[in-house]
Amino acid sequence: MALIDKTARDYYEGGDGVQNSGDENYGNYQFTSLEAIISQFIVAYVGEDKIISKIKRTDVSFHAQRALQELSFDTLKSFKSFEYVVPPSLQMPLPQDYVNYTKMSWVDESGIKHIIYPVSKTSNPVAYQQNTDGSFKFETNSYIRKTAGGGQETVTYTYTNPVNEEGNPIDPEVTITTTTSPIIPASNQYEEYGITQSGLQTSNFGTGDIKSINLLPKFVKETRVAITNSNGYLNKEISYGPGSDMKMNFFTPGHDIEVGMTIFAPGIPPNTTVASVRASFSPTNYPGMGITFTNPAYEQWLLDGSTSTNPGRPTDTQITGEEVIFVNLNKQSSTWPKYKSHKSSTNTNSSNDYESDIYWPNEGGRYGLDPQHAQVNGSYYIDDNSGLIHFSSNISGKTVILDYISDSLGTDAEMQVHKFAEEAMYKCIAYAIMSTRANVQEYIVRRFQKDKFAATRKAKIRLSNLKLEELTQILRGKSKQIKH
Repeated sequence: MALIDKTARDYYEGGDGVQNSGDENYGNYQFTSLEAIISQFIVAYVGEDKIISKIKRTDVSFHAQRALQELSFDTLKSFKSFEYVVPPSLQMPLPQDYVNYTKMSWVDESGIKHIIYPVSKTSNPVAYQQNTDGSFKFETNSYIRKTAGGGQETVTYTYTNPVNEEGNPIDPEVTITTTTSPIIPASNQYEEYGITQSGLQTSNFGTGDIKSINLLPKFVKETRVAITNSNGYLNKEISYGPGSDMKMNFFTPGHDIEVGMTIFAPGIPPNTTVASVRASFSPTNYPGMGITFTNPAYEQWLLDGSTSTNPGRPTDTQITGEEVIFVNLNKQSSTWPKYKSHKSSTNTNSSNDYESDIYWPNEGGRYGLDPQHAQVNGSYYIDDNSGLIHFSSNISGKTVILDYISDSLGTDAEMQVHKFAEEAMYKCIAYAIMSTRANVQEYIVRRFQKDKFAATRKAKIRLSNLKLEELTQILRGKSKQIKH
């Protein structure tokens, strides 16, 4: 049966019937889907009088996905790339399906790639805040959540009477409602609200602030505003609470607060962030400034169009003696700002004039230079903890391209194998199954291991895409005599 299952018109025009409109899948014949490989493996390898007498399809699927992952790392061609304009922050997030990079480069006005080389002598380590004596800081942000106590609990019991032989109740159900005595004791329970909160709280009638068990990291920006202020309205610098909804007012202006910063304060729900910074909502009482904030519960409540109480609003008002913390949760060490603020010692020619000699100056000052740094394209390093790529200062504003590899399992569309590596997939699956089964002779496992190695090597040679004429032309440029 033929493998092409669509007409030439369907192939060239796609679903909308228009050529080159973006919905076509040109070149798809060179690939075989993972689902087809699993089905074909079961047909060829599984059954009576075959190598594998019986196996579940889910087992074959697992080994097939693992084989695809392993082949993606060092055998299959890497054709994924990510283009990004480097902002002034000199940081770029890693792609969603990133596993490892193959090449980083920036593109000039002529569309030519310039390779950027990684730098190994700097990093962005995790830094923690310290006191003046060098000791680490631990937050002690907690507040008293007062419970008034008292109250009565109403409990309803429903008794079901015995049934007769037909399964019907002899008498109807009886419901009894009772009211108990007060069960909620009064308490002054301390509860955490800081950045490094660990879910701790004191027992009833707690005696003081809770000291966090986690170190306090250094962040890109952190602003703490004390609620108590002798010049504030009713001695409070800040006003917020259930009655204010998703707003907060300040008595004084000039607080260093930016949109997107996370808010930590008594009664503020988790994952609450600053939505806007503007003039005060209550200039008479709080003439300083105002902000609005948001959180996932509030956003969902808006989407649902519910008329119930907003679940994302604060549960408490401001509490004198506490503080409101605004923080950009991106961690930052002192090493990274020094690296990005340093003016690169490399040549930063922006004209990209290939006829000029600006790339080739020699003033006699390069003796003993490390060859890996003797280039003009800038540098970068990858912080795997934060998932960010950090660039040197001369990359700011440039368009960079990250060529990278994934494991080919990110989406259903990419779970496919080049036909040059199809046989290698079958051998990898067979070896994985035989090597994990009990009561399989070792010589059989070794045979499948050799078959897997040979098939993988053959696939790598095929996918290397060496062409005699292209290789010959390259070597001609090296002044080599090639006979053919």
